[in-house]
Amino acid sequence: MIAKAKGKKNKYISYTLRFGVAAIALYIAFRGEDLGQVAEVLLGLKLWVLAAVLAIFFVSQLIFVARWNMLLRVQSIKIGFWSAVRLHLLGLFYNNCLPTSVGGDFLRAWYVTRHTDKKLEAALSVFVDRAVGLTGMFIMAFSCYWFIPAEGQEGLFEPSYKLDPVQLLNQHRWTLLTIAAVFGAVFVGFMSNAKGRGLLRGGYGFVRLRGTQAMSKVHDAIRVYYNKKLALAFALLLTFCCQGVFIIGMWLAGRELGMTVHTKYYFIFFPVSWLLGTIPISVGGLGIMEGGLKVMFSRVSMVSDEHILALALCQRFTLLVGSLPGVVIHLIGAHLPKEFFIDYNKPIN
Repeated sequence: MIAKAKGKKNKYISYTLRFGVAAIALYIAFRGEDLGQVAEVLLGLKLWVLAAVLAIFFVSQLIFVARWNMLLRVQSIKIGFWSAVRLHLLGLFYNNCLPTSVGGDFLRAWYVTRHTDKKLEAALSVFVDRAVGLTGMFIMAFSCYWFIPAEGQEGLFEPSYKLDPVQLLNQHRWTLLTIAAVFGAVFVGFMSNAKGRGLLRGGYGFVRLRGTQAMSKVHDAIRVYYNKKLALAFALLLTFCCQGVFIIGMWLAGRELGMTVHTKYYFIFFPVSWLLGTIPISVGGLGIMEGGLKVMFSRVSMVSDEHILALALCQRFTLLVGSLPGVVIHLIGAHLPKEFFIDYNKPIN
């Protein structure tokens, strides 16, 4: 009971911190801006454009699911395309609308194991899918930056710092040494008494037994993907299609809002904003994504910050509305396989 109460308290603390970070990030992003002007620019967006952006978003998500479904089939797991769609939409809802510490990918990985006997392979497919998505995002952003010219705008978006790993380690050497000393002290404390040594031996035995089995399955599953290089290449192609389609929708909205910026920067800045949004410190990246887009677009565009923030809010609106089907899926239990449902009006044989 005490442990349960403590867990509940920690959950509320986590929620409070996430909402607090979101509020601070939103304040920083909109500080000094004319909110009325932002609203006026956003409301100037034609309804047909907004409807087109939402339709484009749903098309991009169907491509996303097609990629994941293909990665499942590589492992000989067949859960059905629309079952995968429902699991994905549920994950979107958790990612974009809830302050939970359980991300949409973990939720998707958890529930997909209910649809198949190949539980570890099914869960692994989610994280391979995420890795392919991130790889595609980086390739798209870097390729657009380095290989697509933007007339009259070269050099406007240059990093103002250089990452020096040696200097970084030197700056934080005492922090790293302190952490190492704490871990060393804990290990010595365990080894200095019989009970601690017993716990370590038991834990080692458990991890060795279960871990060896799990790692063997992971190795076999990864080997399957390794031997299906053509499937991975196609998954990467679907990634470009999935992300590119949604970015085109944002470009359409930006043009309607009066954003005069080269198209290539949409293909750089929006993926970066999505990456920032995955950092689990806010609610669905609220405020973080908006602030990031404002900083990046303001470096390459002569458009006012009000227009940039209106575009960022258009993306936020699209993500929220696009995630709402996940609520219905969760409420009616459509994310679970049919075997979970029992007709109590019929006798169980």
